[in-house]
Amino acid sequence: MKNIFIILLFCSLSLFAKEQVTVSADSFEADEFKKVSYFKGSVHIKKGSDEIKADSLMIVFGEDNKPIKYEAKGAVSFKVKTENQNFEGSSNQIIYEPLTKKYIASGDVNMVETVKNQILKGERISIDRISGKSKISGSKNRPVKFIFTVDE
Repeated sequence: MKNIFIILLFCSLSLFAKEQVTVSADSFEADEFKKVSYFKGSVHIKKGSDEIKADSLMIVFGEDNKPIKYEAKGAVSFKVKTENQNFEGSSNQIIYEPLTKKYIASGDVNMVETVKNQILKGERISIDRISGKSKISGSKNRPVKFIFTVDE
């Protein structure tokens, strides 16, 4: 039980960056040997202005016990802010990689960039918090859609 408390505390303090993070869920379990923690049911993650809600969350730790991957699945909704953009959306899955500071949403991604009121749709959308770049991928049956308004 003590190890679970330490892992939970570590997750809360180090998720994504050096900001305070709150993770809530219906249940929590950890595998100390595999270095994986699982949160299930009504998962809500909040870090600064970023928020993710999902059915489940898996956190993978590296050899130094620092998080290397966060993977939220099932009815995912999210709000992610970069220096110049604010994204709100939904997907089947979203992954955050703390070392590269990248979010990768996949599976029926629907997103709005709220600063410019742009609608983005695709099978996979990545947001790079360091470079500020976004990349959208589609498929043959579901092409990329980018909807925006132009003042002429």
